[in-house]
Amino acid sequence: MQIPKPQKIQAKFIVGLVVSVLLLGAVFSVGSYYHMSRVLEAEVRDKARLIFRHVDSIQLYVRDVLRPTMYERLPASFIIQGMSSSYVSRKIMASVNIPGDGTLYRRAAIDARNPAYEANEHERQLIDHFRQNGGDDLWQGYRVVDGERYYVMARPVRFVEECMYCHGRAEEAPVELIERYGLRGFGKELGVIAGVDFVGASVSKSVGRVQQTIFTYFAFFALAALFFFFTSNVLFRVLVMKNLKRLNNVFRRNIEAGEDAALLSRLDHGDEIDELVDGIEQMGQHLFAAKEQLRDYAENLRRMVDERTHALSVEMTARQDDVQLFVNLLANMHNSRSRAQLWQLALPQICRRFGAKQISYRCTMGPQSSFVWPAGKTDPVLPSNFAKLLTSGVCVAEGPVVYVPVSSGSGSAEGLLELVWSSSEEAARHDKHVLQALGRQLGIAAENLSAMDSLARQMNILETIFEGISDPLVLVDANCVTLTANKAACRLTTELSGGQRQDDNILSFFFDVSSSLCPLRETISRGRADLREVKLAGGRSFALALYPVPSDNDKIGQVVIYLRETTKENEMQKQIWHAERMATVGQLTAGLAHEINNPLGVILCYAGLLRQAAQDPEQVGDLDVIIRHTRQAQRVLQDLLNFARPKAADSGSGDACAVAALIKDVFSVQAAKKHVQIRLHCPVQPLMVGLGVGAMEQVISNLVINALDAVPAETGEILIRIVPAEGKLVVVEVADNGPGIATDLVDHIFDPFFTTKEVGAGTGLGLTVIYGIVSDVGGRVEIGRSSELGGACFTVYLPAAAPVEATIETGGTEKT
Repeated sequence: MQIPKPQKIQAKFIVGLVVSVLLLGAVFSVGSYYHMSRVLEAEVRDKARLIFRHVDSIQLYVRDVLRPTMYERLPASFIIQGMSSSYVSRKIMASVNIPGDGTLYRRAAIDARNPAYEANEHERQLIDHFRQNGGDDLWQGYRVVDGERYYVMARPVRFVEECMYCHGRAEEAPVELIERYGLRGFGKELGVIAGVDFVGASVSKSVGRVQQTIFTYFAFFALAALFFFFTSNVLFRVLVMKNLKRLNNVFRRNIEAGEDAALLSRLDHGDEIDELVDGIEQMGQHLFAAKEQLRDYAENLRRMVDERTHALSVEMTARQDDVQLFVNLLANMHNSRSRAQLWQLALPQICRRFGAKQISYRCTMGPQSSFVWPAGKTDPVLPSNFAKLLTSGVCVAEGPVVYVPVSSGSGSAEGLLELVWSSSEEAARHDKHVLQALGRQLGIAAENLSAMDSLARQMNILETIFEGISDPLVLVDANCVTLTANKAACRLTTELSGGQRQDDNILSFFFDVSSSLCPLRETISRGRADLREVKLAGGRSFALALYPVPSDNDKIGQVVIYLRETTKENEMQKQIWHAERMATVGQLTAGLAHEINNPLGVILCYAGLLRQAAQDPEQVGDLDVIIRHTRQAQRVLQDLLNFARPKAADSGSGDACAVAALIKDVFSVQAAKKHVQIRLHCPVQPLMVGLGVGAMEQVISNLVINALDAVPAETGEILIRIVPAEGKLVVVEVADNGPGIATDLVDHIFDPFFTTKEVGAGTGLGLTVIYGIVSDVGGRVEIGRSSELGGACFTVYLPAAAPVEATIETGGTEKT
């Protein structure tokens, strides 16, 4: 029998789909059955193991808990219901053997005490198996029990020491067992296999459940297959058949319109794919014929394209030459320094580009009015309509001559360009729009050249002014990045950084430029100038000015930083202020001392007379107090007079080293009492200064007295150093290891009556007198902190009385 083949493609698709689904269903059913069988076997095995564990739990509970408890409560009795593990486990597990449930459990033995648990044929076979294979502790497999197939798990039951009490010798067994069962079950030996634990699970019932599950799965699969058939058929009709029919209809229309009517009858006897293949073959024939026609058309088109390409190539070459000409003109503008130089460079290039025999330019700007190329040609005669040509803004051809107006970017006339060819036809070949653009470009270039020249001159003037400023001047942006700086700023940056920085950012030496408190950011935010005085750690001071520079949109983006050093200026102002104050105080104290000194002399005179006449010791003591305080007041007045009227002997000279050695010896006793060390460091040769010996003694002794009062006892140390210095000066330095002088007290340390000592310990005039003496001879006194001892350091600069070399401590001595 021959199975008819489907003719339509849809029928073929459905047949193939049915076959595929049937094969898939068969494979799915076989796989499901095999999988469910494995699942069933695993389920039955796990159930049997669970029953064994349950039995073991019961027996362990009887042996370990129940039996010992019964012996403890009833030592003389044996109750089988609570003491026999086999009896209890059988009774409890009897509930497993429910008819129809498909589960069996038996604990059977050969020669069992209870005949109901005597081993049957299957159980005896298992007992024989375990006896023959003593190493096996478990047997599992399939057996038919009472006509029904079971999956069986069995394990041997061996007699252990605890079993021998009930299954060993009858005379030693409990009486209750003999009375209940007689002499059955006795005489067993230790370690012998006499029974089995038998668990069985019905496979037939489980297989029924598996078959029902597989049938259910197959039913769902059949429903899904039907839905898949229906959906696939619909989609195939919509997505494939509909489009195939559209294509076949197209082919049919083409064939019907032609002379191949025989092909139409062949298409009706095949499926849609056959129709499509035949249609494509027919179309191929038509396409071949069309190809021949297109080849002819292409040949004609290629010939036309070649002609047009040649024309475009010529035009493109001309445009490239035009672009190159404009580029050269830009380069000429960059290289030119004047309008004349620009025209001298540009005219030859323009003339060569357009093939003219002569070119000239008449300029309306500058002293030179015309330029001609080639050189040596005479200037052409201006046309009568020169002004009209110049202001019209368009190119005009008059025979072999073309006039090109040259205008600036703003439209103002710059001049007139004249190109001359050999014939009118040659002049007419060139594009007037290109020549007009060339004129505008030349005018813009000339205008830009003038602007750049003016800008360069202005920049040169500004640069000269900028570099001529002797103080540092820097322009920075909003991020404090240096845009430009003059030479003074560069020198200051190199000086302050020790040559390590070249960024000219002088503001970073005074402020943290990344902080929001930086004055640069405050100046930008406020939009106003910021003027302040800043100081460095070394004591140098500067007047700092920050000027905001607004941009075109009034936004501050740059700041000018101006810096002027005021260190010497501040020192000079401080010295002038101090000298004026000293002069005022001196005049006041001189008059005050004169007016008070006379009454003090009278008081002292009469107090002495009274003391000579006094007899009462108490009165004598009171008068001594008056005399002592009066003399102290006179000493204060004498110091004031010395401050107001310095000694005339200060104009002499003396050896600073000799005076310092004398002062050291004078105060050595006082220093020894406090256990203070005084050291003298001076050169071997004399150092003569322009100050009298008496005044010099007063200066050095006051400094040493102050040092003795400041240093601590036992550990105090004072250093007197005499060294020559540059500039014909001698330096007298007195340093100690005391607490030093606070910074806020430095400006007042030379004021009259100012002292840091306790009340009554000083008059506050010692440093004032020193300042006056040193200033009168042209010297100065500086205060600082000793880098060697850590305390105060007073440095006195005195003019040298004779030339002194500045080889400071070479060959010097140190005395202690």
